[in-house]
Parts: sequence; C-alpha cells; structure tokens
Amino acid sequence: MPKYILHSILILFLSFGSLGVYAQNTEVSKEQIERSIEELTSRVDAELDYSELVDHFTNLARNPININTATAEDLEELMFLDNTQIAALLDFRRKNGDFTSFYELKNIDGFYVDLVLSIRPYISIAPSRTSSGPRLSSLFKYGRHQIIMRYGRVLEEQKGYLPISDSAFAANPNARYLGDPNKLYLRYKYHYSNKMSIGFLGEKDAGEEFFKGNNPYGFDFYSAHFFIKDRGRLKALALGDYHLEFGQGLTLWSGLAFGKSAAAIGIQKRQRGVRANTSANENLFFRGGAATFGLLKGLDITAFYSNKNVDAGLKQRDSLNNEEFIFSSITESGFHRTPNEVAKNGAVNEQIYGGNLSYKNKGFRVGATAYKSLYGIDLVKNAAPYQYFDFQGNNNFNAGIDGSYANKYLSVFGEFSISQNGGKALLLGSIFNLHPRLTFSILYRNFARNYQVFYAVPFSEGSRAQNEKGIYLGAVINTGTHSNFKVYYDMYSFDWLRYRVNAPSHGDEFSLLYENRPTRHFNFNIRYRNENKKLNESVDEVAMRAVTNTRKQSLRFHINYSPFHQIQLKSRVEFSRYQHQPEAQTKGYLIYQDIQYRPDHFPVKFTLRYALFNTDDYNTRIYAYENNVLYRFSVPAYYYKGSRFYILLNYKISEHFTFWLHFAQSYYSNRTSIGTGLEEIQGHTRSEITAQLRMKF
Repeated sequence: MPKYILHSILILFLSFGSLGVYAQNTEVSKEQIERSIEELTSRVDAELDYSELVDHFTNLARNPININTATAEDLEELMFLDNTQIAALLDFRRKNGDFTSFYELKNIDGFYVDLVLSIRPYISIAPSRTSSGPRLSSLFKYGRHQIIMRYGRVLEEQKGYLPISDSAFAANPNARYLGDPNKLYLRYKYHYSNKMSIGFLGEKDAGEEFFKGNNPYGFDFYSAHFFIKDRGRLKALALGDYHLEFGQGLTLWSGLAFGKSAAAIGIQKRQRGVRANTSANENLFFRGGAATFGLLKGLDITAFYSNKNVDAGLKQRDSLNNEEFIFSSITESGFHRTPNEVAKNGAVNEQIYGGNLSYKNKGFRVGATAYKSLYGIDLVKNAAPYQYFDFQGNNNFNAGIDGSYANKYLSVFGEFSISQNGGKALLLGSIFNLHPRLTFSILYRNFARNYQVFYAVPFSEGSRAQNEKGIYLGAVINTGTHSNFKVYYDMYSFDWLRYRVNAPSHGDEFSLLYENRPTRHFNFNIRYRNENKKLNESVDEVAMRAVTNTRKQSLRFHINYSPFHQIQLKSRVEFSRYQHQPEAQTKGYLIYQDIQYRPDHFPVKFTLRYALFNTDDYNTRIYAYENNVLYRFSVPAYYYKGSRFYILLNYKISEHFTFWLHFAQSYYSNRTSIGTGLEEIQGHTRSEITAQLRMKF
C-alpha cells in the first residue's frame, strides 16, 4: 500500500483519539434531515432531485406527528416504520394509554435504539384531544411562505462553451451549447402544515438559453401546483403538476421510490395517493388534476387526468407519407442545450386518465387502479432484439389490484397488474416480527417479459417493471441495545434479453451491515456487499458477443463521532473489486474525512470534506453521499485516481434569510481531460460552485 494511503488512514483515525461525554443539541436540525435522506438514498447511483424528500422531512420536523392521536395512515408518513411496527405502536398505546415519555418507545416490540433515534425528530407527545382541523380561511392566512433562489456553474471551460466560427457552427449546429454555463433555479412555496400548498418553480440547466432563442420567457422548465387535503369528504385535491402513488408501484407510481438498501427489511412501499409535485424533474410527473373523495368510512375513490408534452426524438415513418412521424423512446434527461435536444422538447403529447378505488379497515387495505395512456403519435422501437417485447403503438391500458394486512407480528402485501397486450406482473411480500430482536422479510416478484407500463417503480433489480423474476430475503438482528446486523440476499433472473446482455440471464446479490452505537456521540458501521450478474463480453471483433459472469464486491468502514457539541466528524474507507470474465480483476478504494463545525455564538455552519480515491476503471467506481445547499443533494461517483474536496457554508443571516455557498473540486492525477463530448474539460480539475438564498416568512 502506498505511503500516502497509510498517511491518510492515520489522519482519519487519529481524529478519534479520545472519547468523552459532552452535551448534545437535541433540537431538530438540518443534519438529522440529511441523515434521514442518506439512509433512504443509500442505493441511488445517480444525481436525482430529492427536494420532495427534503420538503417531506422538513415539514414533519416543523409539524411533528402526535403519537397519542396518530392513525396508522399518519404514522406511515414517517417512512422508517414498517407496518408491523406501526401496528405494534398502536397496540401498545391501546393497552397502556397515552404516551408520556419518548423512552416508552423502547418498550415496543421491534423498536430498537437506532429506529427510535430516526423517528424522534418527527414525532411529539401531547394530550389526546379531538380536533376538527383548521378552518379553510386559516389555511390561506396562517401558512408559511418560502422563496429559494439558486445559482451554480462549472468553473472550468467545457467544450460546449468554447468559441466556434460561424461556418463551423452552420456546418454542425450541435457542436456547441446554445446557452451559457450557468444553472439557475427559482422556487416559491406557500404551505400550511401538510394540509395545503401552492407552489411555483423555474429551472434552467447549464447550456440552456435564458430569455432568448428557444426560451423567450426565461426558464427552460416551469412547474406549478395547488394542493389541499382533509377537507371533509375531500381527502385530496391537486391541480397543476402532481404525483400518483398506488399499491406497490407495479401499476401506477410516478414519484421517487426506493428498492434494495442496507436497511434490509424496507421492502414495502407506502402509497400516498395524490400529492403535489415540487421537484424539478421535467418528465416524471402528471399535469392536470386529481382528486380523492371519501365515499363511506374507509372507502375512497380517486379520479385523475393528465395532459402534457414529453420529450422524444421524432423520425419519419418508412411510408409513402413523408409527413408521418414516429418516436422510439421518451427522453427523461430534461436537457435542451443543443438544436438536437431542443427538437425533442415536448415533441409528443401524452394524455393519461383513470382512477383508483381503495378500502381500508384497521390493519387491512385493498385497492384497484386502472388508467388509459394516449400518445399523439406512434411509439416504434428500434430493431434491437432485447426490445422485442417493449410497448409499441399510441395507446396502452393498465390495471391492477393491491392489498395489505398488518398486525404487530406480521405484515403481508402484494399487487397484481396487467397491461393492454395481456402482459402480467405480480409482487408479493411479507415482514415478520419473529422475536423482539429479529425481524425477517421476504418478497417475490414475477414480471412478464411482455408486461408494458411507463409509470411504475416496483421493488426490482432492473430499472423497469418487465422481464424479471426474483425472490428477496432480508433480516434485522438486534444483538444488543446499541448494535444490530442487517442482511439481505436477492436472487433474480431475466427470461429475455436485456441491454448489453444477449441471452436470458440470472444473478444474485448479498449485503451484510453491522451497526454499533456505543455512545450518543460515537457510532460506526461496517458493510460488505457482493453482486453476481451476467454481461456481454467486452470484445469488439465478434459479431455476437458471448454472455459471461461479472462480480462486484465492496467493503465499507464508516465512523461518526462528535467530540464536542460544535463539531461532528465522519470518516469512511471503502474498497471495491470488479471482475468481468475472462478479463483481469480491477479494484479501487475511497477514503474521506468530513468535518462539520457550528460555533456557539455565531449563526454559521461549515462542512468540509477531503477525499482520496483510486480505481482502475469506471466499473470499480464508488458512490458517496455529499452535502450540498438545501434541496440539492448528490451521490457522486468517485473513479480513476485523484482527490476531491468540498466546503459548504450555511449562514443564517436573520430569522427570515439564510444563505448557502458550496464549492467543490475534483482533481484527477492520471487524466489530461475530464468528461466526454461537449462536457469535456481539458485539464486535471473540475470545479463547481453553488450559491443559494432562502427567504421565509
């Protein structure tokens, strides 16, 4: 091992030279929200818009759930509790009366220390009392306003912004971005607790035009919504941009969802029905209106309609009519920086309408969903064999039934779906509290190769609800008051070809996580992960590439330590290995140190990271969660050889104004250029800056 690696490891672990007992600020803070989101996004392999999650946890922190009056539906908002734990909490309250202390939570079956700490910022204890809820006038009078303004850019000059002659640009209009490298974001939101919200946002990506060219009205993307809930029989109403979440995500689910994670037993999705869209994702939402009404006690009906244009690349159909166009796929990047990308912007109209009927009684729930999808022109896939069973045409119909039942010992759930062409999909799962120290989960899924659906994100290995069978086993074993093991094993197979896999294939994945929290100020975890799957050979000379085995392993050591209440330290060492037979094995590592400092008498917080990484190739890349300005989170990939640091400043100017400044720089010692295509930078470094101002009143 090179000397500088040993030196770096010493730097990391000398930070923990002495342990002591210090006061800890128990106030709800942004750090707790960040830790919550980090757990939920532990498997995300790309930078996504997590602003809706931030909204959710921030709102819960400001309006905690009173566990003395909470219903099962209220407790589902916590996300960290499975249905058996919710049932156990309600059963404990029924038998023992109202809670008087948070310490009582530790006496509930299935509630271990880390779980209690996770939900503590978002719950409260208050006397039970009935309430008719706020008046309609109060919703519009006593809510909170918030305005967010954000600026960001890459500081180095990228190829897409370099000067180009008029003749060269005329010959190749896509050789340069149309706009400047600045990223701009503006958001306004008014909300009253989680009962009502009105919002608007505009976003410009780097390279897009602003108040000129194709965007004469400013931002490239606009979104707005109105949302209200729990007004008598009107359970929810959304106008403008919104999301729909039903069942286990197999028939209809448009929001962000999570699958396999180190949590091991978090396999059951929590449907929230109709909710507002507050993210800057430019395609994965609905635009129109949706409403949920209570027909009878426990019986709700939802109706929805959406009409929006989606990004797609058009081409002429091979026919005598040269004016007839088709498209081969929907583009989800949201980028409109070059003439080619601009041509895809809103090129195809999409209409979706349908409904959901659901009934719930105590721990039992059953629902049915059906909807029609219409497209302005035909979708015609390319001739690739792996796309043979994909949807083609201009209309589709999807329907499904879902159900669940839970008590404090058992939770069972499932969903069955069918598409217009007869393709079927099934998902069944269960969570068992076998012992106060042991929770076990199992999930089976079978998605036919010809099941066709666009808005679905069920638990799966693949990125789509299609062509997959699998069985998942997970367990949480509490070995003591402050320690636990979380383990899962997933076996899956694909009956048809996939992208970069020229034959039916199979694979498996194993994960083991050990967590220990010896004191309130010190905790650590160790995680091992192994995945085996099939992939085409990396050989260019053959007409048909053979399918061979791949294996990826990772081992992570992570420590959190707060030596003083003003300082929090996070250290991580992670190793990865990858082999694609018959090629040689490649490997990599990542080492980083985070320091967070908050002075006692000055409203500012500093977060600093320094990381060293060295991987043989992109296959051994390592992902690590990274703090950024509020409503902007990322999980960047570390690969090749170099270092990365970032500094984040959070300054609370006054009660109404908060300012963030984030600067990050990656240095690659073994690269003379970074990125590809129009994103390419000549040099060893890539630097990013983000500034954000929030006003709330």
